Amino acid sequence: MNINQTIKLKITDMTDEGFAVGKIDNITVFCDKGVVGDEIVAQIIKIKKNYLIAKVKEIIKKSDLRNDIKVCQIQDFCGGCQILDISYINQLKIKKDMVLQKLVRIGKIENPKINDVVGMDEPFRYRNKVQLPVGGTKNDVKIGFYKQKTHDIIPFKDCVIQDKINNVIISIIKKYILFYNIEPYDESKSTGILRHIVTKISNDKSQIMIILVTNSSKKLDISFLIEKFANSNIPVTSIIQNINKKNTNVILSSENIPLYGNDFITEYIDDLKFKIYPNSFFQVNYEQMLKMYQKALDYAQIDKNDIVYDLYCGIGTISLLLAKKAKYVYGIEVVEQSIKSAKENAKENCIENIEFICGKVENQIKELTKKSKTPDIIVLDPARKGCEPSVLNTILSVSPKRIVYISCNPSTLARDLKILIDSCKYSLQEVTPFDLFCHSTHIENVVLLSRI
Repeated sequence: MNINQTIKLKITDMTDEGFAVGKIDNITVFCDKGVVGDEIVAQIIKIKKNYLIAKVKEIIKKSDLRNDIKVCQIQDFCGGCQILDISYINQLKIKKDMVLQKLVRIGKIENPKINDVVGMDEPFRYRNKVQLPVGGTKNDVKIGFYKQKTHDIIPFKDCVIQDKINNVIISIIKKYILFYNIEPYDESKSTGILRHIVTKISNDKSQIMIILVTNSSKKLDISFLIEKFANSNIPVTSIIQNINKKNTNVILSSENIPLYGNDFITEYIDDLKFKIYPNSFFQVNYEQMLKMYQKALDYAQIDKNDIVYDLYCGIGTISLLLAKKAKYVYGIEVVEQSIKSAKENAKENCIENIEFICGKVENQIKELTKKSKTPDIIVLDPARKGCEPSVLNTILSVSPKRIVYISCNPSTLARDLKILIDSCKYSLQEVTPFDLFCHSTHIENVVLLSRI
């Protein structure tokens, strides 16, 4: 095999990172796109010791899983909705199989009980948060999505997974950029002013936060925006300028300047109220989030005498739901700003049987158990990288009767479950996958482990 050589192969699998997988001469080939059943011509771009990386040049025969109807004009270029071409019912089947394969191959778990993926009745227009890079020139401003595996910006007229109101917002902001002659950011030179536009929309559509990420500390004049949003009946309640001068792929820095309205929007889960700030993490699919959190609560089986640890608690969304049922909850998170928000949310909701602690998870668990505050139940929701072995070992040392693991990455989930199960202290009861990112290959899982 040589670089730039073209090969023919059939796509037989897909990764949760969005790559299509095939084989040639028993060598695994990872392709930039494609769905199971596609027959393709691809060009080899990298040769590794045990696999090849290729770029699809042509689809010779389309998979039977594909739809004939195009619902998005940029889906072949944008890296967001990798499986938009596949019927939704088949998307859910593919995602369930992804979870199964990871648990079996990586976790070495025999016949894991995996429920059907909990999907959506209407899997469109679900995103409550959108992040759009800004580029181009003063005379040719580009606002859109990055082309797959690049930082080339693809402008768009509509995105079928985000609220239509964003189309109007982006149109107004583009006029604003031209009106004030604001220079778009040039990533290659680290020059220009406006880098990204971020919108956050409350579930009831009554509050919208707009974040303008700039490469400059100079305060923006937004009088044009305020007037245009008001005239268009767009309920913008918060405009924030985020200052990010670093040459980085991280979109938001920690420096925010409120330009208009509040520096937060308010969201509700059941009867609980949460303030969502520019840097707050909140699930982008509200409808599916409610289902997923309810499953986590069902799995936890909390009674009024239970002490619960919520690890990687963020702004306290799950923690406060747990506290409504438990004797006491300890939420642990390493991000100081998140803990500050979590404490504010607890106070806002008058919940007192809870304590939020900032620090490394494994260290704080040890400190709590020294004080005889041993958990009956542990709920954990780590980032995509999963848990450090030290965290898992610490969890095993305190040995709660149940562990509820919420994961956004089946690969790291399988790795972590293997450690917990191999300890001979826990058995896997069941897994329920949730489709929070419809039309992409991402899948969330809620897992129940019980002490043996």
